[in-house]
Amino acid sequence: MSNYGNGLVFTNENCVGCNKCINACSCMGACVSDSPDENGVSRIQVDGDRCISCGACFDACMHNAREYRDDTLRFFDDLKKGESISVIIAPAFKANYPNEYEKVLGGLKKLGVKRFISVSFGADITTWGYINYIQKYNYTGGISQPCPAVVGYIERYMPEILPKLFPVQSPMMCTAIYAKKVMGIKDKLAFISPCIAKKLEIDDPNNKGYINYNVTFDHLMKYAKAHNVSGSPCSDEIEYGLGSIYPTPGGLKENVYWLLGESVFIRQIEGDKRMYQFLNSNKDRIIKSKTPYLFIDALNCENGCICGTGTDPAIAETDDALYNLLVIRESVKKEGKKGAWAKKLSPEQRLSALNKQFANLNLNDYIRHYTDRSKSCPIKTPSQSDLNRIFSEMNKNTLESQRINCSCCGYDTCTDMATAIFNGFNHKENCVHYLKGLVEIERENAQ
Repeated sequence: MSNYGNGLVFTNENCVGCNKCINACSCMGACVSDSPDENGVSRIQVDGDRCISCGACFDACMHNAREYRDDTLRFFDDLKKGESISVIIAPAFKANYPNEYEKVLGGLKKLGVKRFISVSFGADITTWGYINYIQKYNYTGGISQPCPAVVGYIERYMPEILPKLFPVQSPMMCTAIYAKKVMGIKDKLAFISPCIAKKLEIDDPNNKGYINYNVTFDHLMKYAKAHNVSGSPCSDEIEYGLGSIYPTPGGLKENVYWLLGESVFIRQIEGDKRMYQFLNSNKDRIIKSKTPYLFIDALNCENGCICGTGTDPAIAETDDALYNLLVIRESVKKEGKKGAWAKKLSPEQRLSALNKQFANLNLNDYIRHYTDRSKSCPIKTPSQSDLNRIFSEMNKNTLESQRINCSCCGYDTCTDMATAIFNGFNHKENCVHYLKGLVEIERENAQ
């Protein structure tokens, strides 16, 4: 049964059925065209079971017809009720709001938040986990998994490459696991987040309910402004290293280079269209471990998590957050010869220091599992007779008319449109050439 309108991303009343979201979306069937209303307008709904919350439709839509759900209001309501909550903070938050960051945390503390922990520290654990897992199991050619949209896509549309999806937890989850298992924090955990899709990761039963709230930057700051959430400057608790640069494109890659040297070969790929096309084009090579890569550093968002789907679009359109993150990066590198972040040490010495820092951690605590979700979003492939029947219903009775491929319907080819119709994702009335043909028939009949 389809889950229209009940997913994280949904369509509001602004939709005019322009089909741009269909064209931007990498997941066939996630954007579904309604039958035309009495005015002949087809609104494009979102199937929550198929949507991976990649955010491509937000960028494509000129009508502000897409919105998303997170846990911001529930988080503040539970604070008012006296729930015991601590916060883990994405490193991109400080980069996006360098001037308001500490005052907002101070305001949250005033409302009852117990502790503040930067996910940059969890990213250091993730880096440690990746390198140790690679070395322990000779696991090369895998796909990085800090990005939940990437995970969601593979689970739904490419489950055959799940064995190549890194089993080490994301920085967010590593932070939460460390907070619970090592620091002994009993509070509920809220994640101050740049990403809509992190809610999918948080709610995944494989992740055992370690985190309770996905509080996106944009919704948090709008709430903070509307309700004057501000207080005495407050910061996070734990010192961290280069995990702070994970939000930048290639951030994980740069961390590994710092610890293994640049002789290792890491493939970096980003973009909510290009990256998924890359995975499909290289699927067989990835499955058969035929790539030369130590791993593939894959992110959904072209400019990394600093411009994630849950950030303020006005900030994301500038490089301000990137500038701020570069300053943070240099601030964590040490001048001395001690510790994993010392500039003057060799990569081998840095890795040795990182392993010593995390010697008390058990790698198995930071391993995760995945679920093949492809059965929840099947796509039926029409036979040639099915295609012929659909094309006939669309009055596309010549090869030329079946290959116009104008993309006005949102699909790259007429065959893709016919496939969408076959699966119930679209309808013939959404084809401009079908409508033009009807007008032509009516004109001829009138004459």
